[in-house]
Amino acid sequence: MNARGKLFDAQDLKPVVKGRFVEVALPTPVDRVFDYLVPEPLAERAKVGHRVTVPFGKRSLQGFVVAEKHDSTLMRHQIKEILEAPDDEPLLGQGMLQLTKWMAEYYACAWGEALQAVLPAVVRTGRKRRLLTVLRLAKSPAETLGHAAELEDKARASKSGGERTLGYARVLRAMGTFIEDVFTPAHLAEKLGVSESPIRTLVKQGWLRFEKIEPEHAPGGGVLGAPERVPETLTYDQHKALEAVGGAIDRDEFKTFLLFGVTGSGKTEVYIRAIACALEHGKSAIVLVPEISLTPQTVRRFASRFEGVSVLHSSMTDAERRDAWKAIGSGKSRVVIGPRSALFAPVKDLGLVVVDEEHEGTYKQDSTPRYHARDTAIMRCRLERAVALLGSATPSLETWHNAQGGKYELLELKSRVRAIEQRPESRVPGPGSTAKDAGHGTRDAGHAVPDAGHEARDSGLASVEIIDMAQECREQHAMTFFSRRLRGACSAALERDEQVIVFLNRRGYHTLLSCSNCGQAMMCPQCDIPMSFHRGLKKMACHYCLNTAPIPPQCPYCLGGPVKLMGMGTERLEEELNVIFAGRQIARMDSDVMKTREDYEVTLDAFRAGETQILVGTQMIAKGLDFPNVTVVGVVSADVGMGLGDFRSYERGFQLLTQVAGRAGRGSKPGVVIVQTFQPEHISIVTGARQDYRAFVSYELQHRQESNYPPFSRVVLITVEAHDAAKADEEAGKVASTADDFAKRYQGTIYQVAGPFEAPIAKLRGRHRRQVMIKARGFREVRGVVEAIKPLVKVGERLRMSIDVDPVNML
Repeated sequence: MNARGKLFDAQDLKPVVKGRFVEVALPTPVDRVFDYLVPEPLAERAKVGHRVTVPFGKRSLQGFVVAEKHDSTLMRHQIKEILEAPDDEPLLGQGMLQLTKWMAEYYACAWGEALQAVLPAVVRTGRKRRLLTVLRLAKSPAETLGHAAELEDKARASKSGGERTLGYARVLRAMGTFIEDVFTPAHLAEKLGVSESPIRTLVKQGWLRFEKIEPEHAPGGGVLGAPERVPETLTYDQHKALEAVGGAIDRDEFKTFLLFGVTGSGKTEVYIRAIACALEHGKSAIVLVPEISLTPQTVRRFASRFEGVSVLHSSMTDAERRDAWKAIGSGKSRVVIGPRSALFAPVKDLGLVVVDEEHEGTYKQDSTPRYHARDTAIMRCRLERAVALLGSATPSLETWHNAQGGKYELLELKSRVRAIEQRPESRVPGPGSTAKDAGHGTRDAGHAVPDAGHEARDSGLASVEIIDMAQECREQHAMTFFSRRLRGACSAALERDEQVIVFLNRRGYHTLLSCSNCGQAMMCPQCDIPMSFHRGLKKMACHYCLNTAPIPPQCPYCLGGPVKLMGMGTERLEEELNVIFAGRQIARMDSDVMKTREDYEVTLDAFRAGETQILVGTQMIAKGLDFPNVTVVGVVSADVGMGLGDFRSYERGFQLLTQVAGRAGRGSKPGVVIVQTFQPEHISIVTGARQDYRAFVSYELQHRQESNYPPFSRVVLITVEAHDAAKADEEAGKVASTADDFAKRYQGTIYQVAGPFEAPIAKLRGRHRRQVMIKARGFREVRGVVEAIKPLVKVGERLRMSIDVDPVNML
């Protein structure tokens, strides 16, 4: 008998080995921690939160100590010692360990994988600091500029044009002029639009020299731009919101707020003053933005108001990231700004986390761990007794539902700041007002859609015109991408020295290549999607696997009729605009041309300064940008993405259209939004163009509830990928069967198990894809069914399986 009065079992008979042991979480899919013995020389460097290197099978892995103990139930021959503990101080505190443990449990991954995600690689691996190579003058500035002038004269006299000589002259003139600046060869070449070859030649000739410097002296690390204008007073709604947030910070109270306000209503000013409140209480703040393209503008606005602002994003060098991490961890930086991963910054005494544009899908990570930064931010605030402030003009339906149910506190900004300053007498609609008060309505597939025109005018929003492109094409007797109204509005704005934004959420030149005979689009051989034509590449390209192919002389499917390019992407849109508005400066922003941090900064700074009159691009120009001189926003095709096999497609379309419409009329001049569509009565387009969130959400929530979709359930999406279609079907069938068994055992916990079925993109990068979707009642039910499925998960070269809890992208 044992001490509990029961017969001895196998666990009781297992020997207990005494000693100093630690539990180590390793970055492997195996969902458990491992016991290791701590050798005496490492006793002070292998405590909770420390990084350690341990033997694991035939290899060594780096993990983190998550617990200490004085014995282990491992057999003596199984005990292994820690090999290395490189850090004097722990890299992770107790709060981050708790947060990552929650992430692992909720998002169905190993604790070590969650720990791997929260630390930058340069911090996690401890790579040594790299010195950067920069350029210096080898001779005096006067001598350098004199030689540059000689080369320019020589270039002008050359019969062949002297382009190479002129390149040398440009390099020397820049180096001799901007003697206080620090340039790497690549940075200077990019700025001047030349290759690095003339730079190296001038080094060999003795005009320039290379020098190794510490990274903090490198170019591009500072915050540029003049301070933003600081409002002297807050609006009534801003004051109420700040009072609520500041009160929670003052009380050291965990609380989640939703700051809901129309575009241009002053949400950023509330963020800034809430951060100031946190700093006054000796606390730190984190500001999350959804896109790296928003980082330069956001940093400029916050850095003009606070000292010690650190930026964290994926375009930073290892040295920049390490230095920023060190400054944050030491308490030198108290305000951190960045996309999703900035949430895990090691700030001291966290008081506030701001999640700007909380509805954005980019806050969801698409690789393990598949966490959502908004929900993880709320959990971090809960663990550290901080305030979470979510902001959006178009909150996700889950966030809105939580605010309406009292889980979050709703703070509303009802009018644009400019509207109040200019029209103090205008009526601000109350929370209960509806568009029926305006006396008009539109219909969408049999459903009444309220007219928000009166409310929009009261709140200072731009006026909206929806153009039926089917009617436009009939009247122009041709397929056209530009309505006469959009051309006229853009021309009038440009004549008034105002600026224009043109939005199209498709990159590339043509969007597909189609056969004139059979109508088949040219598909990517590796992915089940059409390829797009890129004029710069002079080839068809797949945006998923980056596969390229030449345009075939005839249809590869029917071997019949000729092929023709169809549709428009941003590359072609830019070209068309250059023809229509010849002589105007036009810039394009999409992922094909925005490759570096400097690309974003240069493009946006030129637009802000008025050097560019028309900005054309994809969704990266749709949100967060504040340019008072923009008076016309044109949406070329509002239908893009509406027909996707995703229950969030209507919501996503509404949000994107609302955000891009909000770029117009943000200054003292009135704005107009021209929305072109082949579905002029679609609920998402009508309400999105008018920025009427309440009308859309009341319609969409009703349909979500009828179908048991979020926010009325929690969804788990399991995706199986295999080179062999039969294998994908077999493994997906096992998952569905296990989920069905769980639903039968615990009736009422699972609303539906759907699948297995082909994913909307049935083949991707050569792998066949099958999915199983589970709708569960709540958090506990999700954890239960996930625990039942996790043993089936396999990750290998021939078979991959992923579990996505609360998926954002269903494709």
